[in-house]
Amino acid sequence: MSIDVLDTIHDPGKADGANEDHLGSAANYAWVFDGATGLVDEQLTGTASDAAWLTQAGTKALEARAPGHRGPLTALLDEVIDDVSRRFDAEALRQPGERYERPTASLILIRQTGGVLDCLNFGDCKLLLRDETHGFRSFGSDTDSEAYESHLATQFSEQRKADGATGAPNQHRSSVQERLRKIRNRHNIPGGYWVFGLDAEAAEHARTTTFDIDTPAVALMMTDGFEALAGDYGRYTEQGLLEAALDKGLAALRDELRHIERKLDPEAHQFPRFKQSDDATAMLVRLG
Repeated sequence: MSIDVLDTIHDPGKADGANEDHLGSAANYAWVFDGATGLVDEQLTGTASDAAWLTQAGTKALEARAPGHRGPLTALLDEVIDDVSRRFDAEALRQPGERYERPTASLILIRQTGGVLDCLNFGDCKLLLRDETHGFRSFGSDTDSEAYESHLATQFSEQRKADGATGAPNQHRSSVQERLRKIRNRHNIPGGYWVFGLDAEAAEHARTTTFDIDTPAVALMMTDGFEALAGDYGRYTEQGLLEAALDKGLAALRDELRHIERKLDPEAHQFPRFKQSDDATAMLVRLG
């Protein structure tokens, strides 16, 4: 049994920038990565983006290992992280100093086996699921980290407005970056938070769930840059976003997303955020 990919969108936040998201499918598996924009002064991998390097390496490892894997998703992820870590050691120009220099990513990963859908999540990637018997369900997203980043983004936006009103240069960005570095230094350690990255022990801390499904069913997998249409901008409910993906297609939703960010609120006053547009990636699949 394989997962049928109906539609995908993989849109960079900047036309000339590196897309730090990635997505893929293999046999009865599918996944979406959202790379965390780096806070380093110089990329460790010698590429345009360590985060993009990580999500592409994660996809390559999943493509190789997922089709033959029959055990828990956490065991698969442990193998994938080991592959990625070995590759990083071989290709990196230098090893990270502080933990914030290590590339990280959010992830949503699913596997369908008959009428069972196994799911694994790190960070703020999300799954929206609908079948005829069980109705609508969702999984994923780290609400605690989302709330704190939203708080920082609001502070950043308010300071940017104040600086613009006075004509002063924006000095707030360096302060926010320093706070974000302190947060990143707590990833994948006891008492911190857990994400996809270079640390093997992270796999056992991933969030997992299992859904019983009656096929055919449909699911929308996405990064927070795409999910913003529902979560941040309030244009849809989660269920409404899944229905719109089926009715309109993902490209139309991408255009709606970018219209909000680049035409309606380019300065991020109405919807506080760190950058005008985030990378936006989504995959619509049929199960069964």
